[in-house]
Amino acid sequence: GHDAIRPDFLRENIELIVQPLTHLINLSFSQGRLHDSLKIAHVTPIYKSGDPTDPNNYRPILVLPVFSKIL
Repeated sequence: GHDAIRPDFLRENIELIVQPLTHLINLSFSQGRLHDSLKIAHVTPIYKSGDPTDPNNYRPILVLPVFSKIL
C-alpha cells in the first residue's frame, strides 16, 4: 500500500508495536472513526480479455495499507 509498510516488518516487530497498535485499534472502534490515511488504496487495473483499449476489459485490484488489513 501507500504506507510502504511490509507485513513481514510487522511480524518481526510485533513485540514493539502490539500495545500502541492495540490502543489505536480500540480508539478507532470506540470512536467509530478510521483515519483518512487508512482509507486510501492503490488501484491497479488488471487486463481480463478482449479489446485492451476498452476500460471495461480490466478489473481493479486494490492494495490497502497494512494497518487497514489488520482492522
